Amino acid sequence: MNTSFPSPTAQRKHWLSRLAAATLKELFAIQVIAAVLVSVILSDLAGFDYPGWAALSSYAVMNTSVKASTVRAFNRVTGTVLGGVLALLLSTYLIQDAAFLVLFCTIVGGVAVWRADVSRWSYSWVLGAVTSMMVMAEAQKNSALRHLLRFTFERIEEVVLGCAVCIAVTVCFYPFNRRRQVDTLHQNGHPEPPRRPLLPLQAGITLLLVTPVLLAFQLTGFWQAMMTVLAVFILPASAQPAQPQIGQRMQQRLYGCLAATLLSLILLPVLHHYPPVYLAALVAGLWLGCHLQQRKPAISYFGRQFTVAWIIVFIQETLWLTAPTQAVMRCVSILIAIMIIGMVMTVFRWLKLSF
Repeated sequence: MNTSFPSPTAQRKHWLSRLAAATLKELFAIQVIAAVLVSVILSDLAGFDYPGWAALSSYAVMNTSVKASTVRAFNRVTGTVLGGVLALLLSTYLIQDAAFLVLFCTIVGGVAVWRADVSRWSYSWVLGAVTSMMVMAEAQKNSALRHLLRFTFERIEEVVLGCAVCIAVTVCFYPFNRRRQVDTLHQNGHPEPPRRPLLPLQAGITLLLVTPVLLAFQLTGFWQAMMTVLAVFILPASAQPAQPQIGQRMQQRLYGCLAATLLSLILLPVLHHYPPVYLAALVAGLWLGCHLQQRKPAISYFGRQFTVAWIIVFIQETLWLTAPTQAVMRCVSILIAIMIIGMVMTVFRWLKLSF
């Protein structure tokens, strides 16, 4: 009876290949964790008011390709600078006017969705819109020009810091990423996106309804809600009708946000002012979100939203501060935006307006 066993050399090659595959699979998560932690620490050392904005920038522009990360970082910085400058120019003449803020968010959000749907600079339009809305909202609280200049330039500095850290980490990981980049070369050639003229209108109407609600909450969680509206309505190039895509994005953003918030409510009270344990929990959440993001498309967007929400609820204004109330309020603003998007989409469906 002949029983053949793999040779030690074959077994070693088998385990090495499995180890290499596992390393490649987890490489993106390792890069994100490194970039986010470095961004948060540097932001805190620089004395910025919101280290999470730098961390979100690092995560949002992260890609295993140095070129892709650099292009996305350039778009994010450009949009942030232009949006901040626009808001500063307008705030000089129109400040502490709630009606103007509502009108401004409605128009800017609608224009951003329209341009993002047809322009290759879509990411710049998104960040420009969100930054300008943030500055105009801050003017409702404190209209002093010096304060607004400081607020705006800190947002720009945080974005530049986060993007620079992301690119540096991506460059460091370049030797490990070369193998994966060969496959991505064959994923180009997306279909030409269909014109979707109703999306800007729906986004504008949604912002027209969301902004007064946030004003009633004294603008708590303002930019999280604004970003939610834009993220749901700015769709990737696809032949699929917009209605199902928006429905899927709403659900996955809702589930991702709720999952991150519920976990944070369990962990945050325990982690208060315990930096090593806090960092361990932050890293674990980032790893889980990035791992889910690399799964099949139905789970990928959920994983991305979970990671975004995890950064938002965990990295608060003061590093190591883990206030559950702040995390809940940020989540509530996202939920409000999702609910109003659902109402707007339902009305359009009742009116039988198609895309």
